[in-house]
Amino acid sequence: MARVLILCCLLAVVALAADAAPQDRLENINVDEVLSNRRLLRTYVQCILDDGDGRCTKEGKELKKALPRMVETGCNDCSPKQVENGIKVIKHMTENYPEEWAQMKAKYDPTGEFSKKHADTWKQRGVTF
Repeated sequence: MARVLILCCLLAVVALAADAAPQDRLENINVDEVLSNRRLLRTYVQCILDDGDGRCTKEGKELKKALPRMVETGCNDCSPKQVENGIKVIKHMTENYPEEWAQMKAKYDPTGEFSKKHADTWKQRGVTF
């Protein structure tokens, strides 16, 4: 479920329209661009991990607000595009940033409850925890 968290983080990173609805911003993120830009990726990961919103962009703040729900539901209410992007992000983070991934899991799914609850759903999507 922390993978869902990273998905949401990265989806909010590169919003195309500043005035778009939060859901639209998550839909329009160029996830490949974010994942290929180490500095940009780390900026948004740090936003997600910080307790306050002081270091976050507008999109980062929206993401932090949405993440608990997305983790809790296993992104079952996410759009197909959000799920697709989430899978990319999860795979990238677990392979390339395992320490940050562990920190996000510790913050948003500290007991592993949601990871366990939605493991089968994520497995069907090609993601294993």
